[in-house]
Amino acid sequence: MTTRRTTSKLRARMTIASGIAAGILIASAGCASTPSVAPSSTPEAESLDDLIAAAQAEGSLTFYGDGLESTLQAWVQGFTEEYGIAVNVLRMTGNELTQRFAQESALGQAQADILSSTDTVGVTDAVEAGWIAEYTPANADLFPAERGMPGYFYPVQNGFFQAVAYNPTLLTEEEIEIIREDPIRAAGDPRFAERVAVGAPQASQQATAFHYLYTDGPAADDYGWEALEAIAANDPLVFVQTVTMMQNLIAGEYAIAVGLAGGVASTQAMQGAPVEFVYPEQTTGGYFATGVVANAPHLNAARLFMEWATTPKANALYSSISQSAPTNRDVDDERELLEFEWYADPNVDEVWIDFITDPQFLEAASAEGDFLDRWNEVFEFSG
Repeated sequence: MTTRRTTSKLRARMTIASGIAAGILIASAGCASTPSVAPSSTPEAESLDDLIAAAQAEGSLTFYGDGLESTLQAWVQGFTEEYGIAVNVLRMTGNELTQRFAQESALGQAQADILSSTDTVGVTDAVEAGWIAEYTPANADLFPAERGMPGYFYPVQNGFFQAVAYNPTLLTEEEIEIIREDPIRAAGDPRFAERVAVGAPQASQQATAFHYLYTDGPAADDYGWEALEAIAANDPLVFVQTVTMMQNLIAGEYAIAVGLAGGVASTQAMQGAPVEFVYPEQTTGGYFATGVVANAPHLNAARLFMEWATTPKANALYSSISQSAPTNRDVDDERELLEFEWYADPNVDEVWIDFITDPQFLEAASAEGDFLDRWNEVFEFSG
């Protein structure tokens, strides 16, 4: 979905609940009809062989995720090849996924077996509501405890960090240098007027945090609302689906795409598409939260999937497909992406990850907050 600021102020319409509102729905529904802590899901199988047999008897698995669909499909195929269990992937944007999962769970109609989301707050709320099962895979200790919730969900799909991508075939060397020096200010440089696309903050919680970082968050002193107003003055296209934004960037519809996960761009770059990207010195990020759904229709298959997903083999596969740095400590970082001269990893120590617990951000980005309303006004966007 896209919209461009014009003199007639044509605006695309969309209806997407914010991740924070969905989180409130999860918590309130959980308090009304479910226990405050998820019930134990210790496997009935006495051994891995028993678990495999029980999972294969169930025959299939449903995976809810907000990662890049092509990446998810390629990754879960590894599970299918190893155990012969088909995996059905439902991919949605973060806020849409949180809302759907909350609604199904609140009604006692779980459809997913595995939930994987970048909305860590939403998944944490789901744990408290009793919608994520307690389960500890054999290889759980291979993952950093602070990047997940041990016993419930793990960062088996690595991290994601917000970036700015550009099409180098549409830019001069001088323009590329300007973008790489400070991509946020570059997007507001008049020389790039009508050549910019922006990922809308309504897409997910981390997308909201990315914009908030510069206006009212830790980077506000360096940028402020003035930086976003400058970008808006460049008449940008606004996208809710960042995958679509990336596709149009490659097609040459514009030269710069602001606010998308680096993994969306890296997979295209590895396939030879005309795209490069840079992580702003100050950016946001996080880690996928992946766990077994309580009352999953295929509970044994879900448990087996987590056993597989937490192995070094599975994490190395995901890292290879997504070109994201491995989170499993037994996996060497052998990404081909590192060979590109233009590529540099974000400084993870400086990335704003704590937005998920920042009270000012959570209040501003909630349904009662004014951040999204002000952003919509600045970009003349109907969200």
